[in-house]
Amino acid sequence: MERSFLLIFGLLLSWSLAGQVRTVSGLVKDDSDMPLIGVNILVKGTGTGTVSDLDGNFSIDVPGDRDVLVFSYTGYVAQEVNVSTSTRVEVVLAEDVYGLEEVVVVGYGTQKKVNLTGSVERVEGDQLARQPIMQTSQALTGLTPGLTAIQSSGQPGSDNATLRIRGGGSIGASNDPLVLIDGVEGDINGVDPNNIENISVLKDAAAAAIYGSRASNGVILVTTKRAKEGTFSVNYNAWLGTQQPTTLPEFVGVIEYLNLIGTDPGVVANYQANLNDPDLYPDTDWVNELFTENGFQQYHNISVNGGSEKVKALASVSLMDQTANIPNYGFKRYNVRLNTDIKANDRIDFSFDLNFRRSEQDNPNTGLSNVTRQAFRIAPDQVAIHSDGSWGDGWQGQNPVAAVYDGGQNLGQNNYFRGVLRANVRLLEGLTFTALYSPEFSDTYDKDFNKQYTTIVDWNTKNTRIVPAQNSLYQNNSRSLTNNVNALLRYSKTFGDHDLNLLGGYESIKYNYERFYANRRDFILDQIQVLNAGSQDGLGNGGTATQNGLVSYFGRANYAFKDKYLLEANIRRDASSRFAEDNRVAIFPSFSVGWRVSQEDFFNAEGFLSDLKLRASWGRLGNQQIGDFPYVSSISLGSSNYIFDDVIYTGAVQSVLANNDIRWETSETTNFGVDLGILEGKLNITADYFIKNTDDLLLVLPIPMVAGLSAAESNAASTRNKGIDLSISWRDRIGAFSYGARLNYSDVERIATDLANVGPLISGSQITELGGELFSIYGYETAGIFQTQSEIDAAATQAGNPTIGDLQYVDQNSDGIINGDDRVVIGNPFPRHSYGFELFGDIKGFDFSIFLNGVGKRDVFLQGDAAMPLFNAGKIQRWHVEESWSETNTGASFPRIFATSNNTSTSSTWIFDASYLRVRNITIGYTLPNSLLDRVGINNLRIYASGQNLFTFDDLPEGIDPLIPNGTSGAYFPVSSAMTFGLNVNF
Repeated sequence: MERSFLLIFGLLLSWSLAGQVRTVSGLVKDDSDMPLIGVNILVKGTGTGTVSDLDGNFSIDVPGDRDVLVFSYTGYVAQEVNVSTSTRVEVVLAEDVYGLEEVVVVGYGTQKKVNLTGSVERVEGDQLARQPIMQTSQALTGLTPGLTAIQSSGQPGSDNATLRIRGGGSIGASNDPLVLIDGVEGDINGVDPNNIENISVLKDAAAAAIYGSRASNGVILVTTKRAKEGTFSVNYNAWLGTQQPTTLPEFVGVIEYLNLIGTDPGVVANYQANLNDPDLYPDTDWVNELFTENGFQQYHNISVNGGSEKVKALASVSLMDQTANIPNYGFKRYNVRLNTDIKANDRIDFSFDLNFRRSEQDNPNTGLSNVTRQAFRIAPDQVAIHSDGSWGDGWQGQNPVAAVYDGGQNLGQNNYFRGVLRANVRLLEGLTFTALYSPEFSDTYDKDFNKQYTTIVDWNTKNTRIVPAQNSLYQNNSRSLTNNVNALLRYSKTFGDHDLNLLGGYESIKYNYERFYANRRDFILDQIQVLNAGSQDGLGNGGTATQNGLVSYFGRANYAFKDKYLLEANIRRDASSRFAEDNRVAIFPSFSVGWRVSQEDFFNAEGFLSDLKLRASWGRLGNQQIGDFPYVSSISLGSSNYIFDDVIYTGAVQSVLANNDIRWETSETTNFGVDLGILEGKLNITADYFIKNTDDLLLVLPIPMVAGLSAAESNAASTRNKGIDLSISWRDRIGAFSYGARLNYSDVERIATDLANVGPLISGSQITELGGELFSIYGYETAGIFQTQSEIDAAATQAGNPTIGDLQYVDQNSDGIINGDDRVVIGNPFPRHSYGFELFGDIKGFDFSIFLNGVGKRDVFLQGDAAMPLFNAGKIQRWHVEESWSETNTGASFPRIFATSNNTSTSSTWIFDASYLRVRNITIGYTLPNSLLDRVGINNLRIYASGQNLFTFDDLPEGIDPLIPNGTSGAYFPVSSAMTFGLNVNF
């Protein structure tokens, strides 16, 4: 009876204590006695939490059975405080000045930043989320040294940036870095920036060798956000805005145009007198007629984050919706993510992640060659839209305005699903086994309807033209399935002054792809856009399929002695289906060492230099991104049919010579680095010098034409990339004002060191020659502009019968004739230098950030309608008038305004300096005080305004953005600037 009574009493007491709630208040400040704003305060083991206000004050209800508060704040060491006997506390958080607690994601694991020996850069998720962008790759522009992000299009859905880590280095294979999302390969643009916790960029071989044959071009590791124990919150993030091109070409009006092309003055006068009749005497601004929309864009994300010690889950749903300044261009992406963590017991835990996204890209059926290029070409004396709303004929039926409104649409849809199931089992103390299975499915559908429209050829007679001559429908469906399986065994042990971490693993990746397409033409009704509604005359269909696989074994060892002397070794063995059996397997090792000099007894950490680490590494990587089965003799079926007895039989033909000896492209990288902490960690500097030698690059070597086959790719070339990466950061606080700055800079040079005695490699206006930069621009060197007939008579013979005001070229070989043998390297489109600068701060609820980026020593070649006046019966840009040769402007840099084959050749005249400095982003925000929010049940509310690509400083002609694609003739979609307004709400 007594025992029962005690049990009942204990239960009642426990229930009573659990039901009691007491209020604990206090102040949070830093070690300089300044209040900290926005510190997260959590009752340990519960979902109860709050944040400190503008004065560092807080108040929180604590259940009677809980007595520990957890205080955490970015840049400071987290602290637990026992409040069992207190109702008011004062907490001082210590700044994590050396980043001792900062953890960096590396291959198949994490490491403390201070123990890194490879070259790794980390980008925080909030650096990405603050930019109003639709493609995550865009947000990486200028954020980290060694990573170049080049965006050359503003078209919705196609405005991603091309990523290069330390310049790439392949000639015939892919230069794209490997992107892994939570450990599984994926598309970085498919990840919602608000779902990203951080990104690690693995730049040298020591950091990337654990990925072997997939890591030759560097590795980008994306870690998505996960739920935190004991918290429950709902977050809503949204922004709305409009966009417009950063700049557009400005063209002369019709009267000036007619005068410049030498039209009879009487004709010009009559034209000017009748400008009030635009159907017969148009003055069409084609660019203005095309770019008519406001480019509205919006983003919405809602996420739920919560859990206990046993189960934690983060669910996120988002919508991205973007239109363009040209009608009928648009892009939408729906993204759903569920990240779940389950703790079965003290030894076993699981994570189960699901990601689904759907993207829809909509654009006019006709390509940019018939949209922007024609808008930049067609003269102002041609009609776009008549006064009655009918379509003008433009240039012989080519009317870009009619095409985008009435020429049919191209709809592209993609449905993507990925699941990740991961299990962790702690076998023994320090020994953990991890298994992962991840299926990835992608289904892509394209529907392209080429619709007919009618133009007025002659306004007086009302003669019409139907464009195009036939309507047509093309449909395409492709799907892929990738299965990824890996298993890891980790061992960690500390004994005395020695720390040892070992990793061993197995990975299998299998990829299957298939595609089907069909097309018909001559649809009686444009409104019925299904294949059966088209004619069977000329119908077509086809299908393809492929597959590949990779099986790997890998290992890593990390050793540290007294946290001073660091050693890491990696090795990976890859077997790829892309190579013949004798060349299928390769081994990729790496080694790196580090010396934390600041941990030595002789080092005075209290002085000016507070932290110092030296690093060195070497490693070998591979590149298998060369297509599937290049080593076999591929046979094409159905493309070479034959007739026998008046019956068509399916034929087969081999068109490409096989190369059974093809093997991996292999690169070896040596890296030397230093990490400095100055003024007690307020100023941090990281510098790296690297040399990357890549061998066995793929080239198409010439074979005798009598072979009757196209040449196969062979391992023949070598390149060398070398350069430096530098990052400098500063963080400090002055009173209530917290601020910081980051600067990064990269210099990379890419040189061809061996071309198997078949160089130079020339393709159009592009050349790679021994000892020169890869993919340089190739053309004639301009000697100047002919000023007199005697100069023309004395010069080498040039094509096009040049006259006064035309370009003169350098006769490089002095043979008296200007021809292909006189072409030389005249520029390089890859930026030699790239840099970024960010300044940020906050004070009493207000926050701001300013981000600039730029490149140096980058050239761009512009031709045709992008830069040359009157090209192909085109028109004249405003800068042509001001900078072209004339009798009154003989010192001009550009030839006379007259299109000749001599002046439009690829030459240094049309090479422009594309170096620039751009104000990439400015954001200003305000977080409302808790005293207002508590009344409506909101934990945090921030509103902000943001501008993207606001200002650009460059030496390009007016109307040309420095990110314009190299070699374009005008078929490009201008990069956009944007103004957005948004809010972040936390419940």
